[in-house]
Amino acid sequence: MASRPLARAAGTAEPIVLLRGITKRFPGVVANDEISLAVYPGEVHALLGENGAGKSTLISILSGMQRPDAGTIEIRGRKTRIASPRTALDLGIGTVYQHPTLVPSLTVLENLMLGASWRAPMNRTATRARLSEITALLGIALPEDAPLGSLSLGQQQLAEIVKALWRGESVLISTRRPRC
Repeated sequence: MASRPLARAAGTAEPIVLLRGITKRFPGVVANDEISLAVYPGEVHALLGENGAGKSTLISILSGMQRPDAGTIEIRGRKTRIASPRTALDLGIGTVYQHPTLVPSLTVLENLMLGASWRAPMNRTATRARLSEITALLGIALPEDAPLGSLSLGQQQLAEIVKALWRGESVLISTRRPRC
């Protein structure tokens, strides 16, 4: 898998994510071989390559599903170890997987309220307002009271993106494959 140089024009912000020399081996194969990548605020990146090129492995490392064998990861200028998906979320890294992970029998609104503090009562009014804010920002519409399972796959994935933005992630990874 090819990687991009780390050079950046003078005066720009520091990278949100900086990978240096990321290597991951599995028995009989090197999935990632010294991958370096800098992701700056506002940038969109696409990982392209053949099957077995290491794209999913790199995403798994950033998502906390796997640990690299070598190399360093910096998030907002601080060297870190992404030991779990919870760690990735705490660092502001959200992942939207190809297949939705929300609960199909719950409504869009109820899915957004999942994971909220159990100490505070669920506030549907505040949840509706936040959903409206995020969907307006994205220029999309989601039927908040529809069961997630009744929506198209595309709408379900939009709900996943809204959920990631809901939590305040500053890095959003999507494993969705474009349909050609």
